[in-house]
Amino acid sequence: MLKITHRAVAFAALACACVCMLAACDDPPAKTPGTASETDKKAPPPKVADLSKDMVAAVSAGKVASAISVHFALGASPVVNKPLPVEVAIVPHHKFSVVRVYFESHDGLSTASGAEFGPANDVESEKALTHQLGLLASREGMFMVTASVETQGEEGNVTRVFSIPIIVGADPGSAPAAAPVATPAETPPGPPASN
Repeated sequence: MLKITHRAVAFAALACACVCMLAACDDPPAKTPGTASETDKKAPPPKVADLSKDMVAAVSAGKVASAISVHFALGASPVVNKPLPVEVAIVPHHKFSVVRVYFESHDGLSTASGAEFGPANDVESEKALTHQLGLLASREGMFMVTASVETQGEEGNVTRVFSIPIIVGADPGSAPAAAPVATPAETPPGPPASN
């Protein structure tokens, strides 16, 4: 009987040590599949401002889209040497005193217009800020436009980075014309046959 009590005390001490170590790491305890915490049940999903249906979310670096998100829609098919208008919507999910965005493209894709947005002051939550970006590709390929979103608010000055993927193809109208197919030359008639 005494051995069982010692084992129970040792097990309780070990469990307590594990809980203390997890608390010291400042990591939340792992969730078991199929269960949700009380805060998860009560928290409504984040509301997104009214955006046009053709807009898609830019890829965020890390978990930064909870405070602000960037959405975009291409105004045309991306092709070489043709201007590409891009409609951008910056959607704050909190109030910010200032929002400013810098757009940067890389080798093969240039920012023709709209490289900067803002500053927008006294920005309300869930009210989309719209911007027009103009791009021009000099070659085919996949490119990334980086959007660096600077905000000033309750958490101080924060810069969040988003990526807008652009896949550029060849202009179908500039394809080289097909070479004319050569027709076989007619052979000249031979000398008349002698009898």
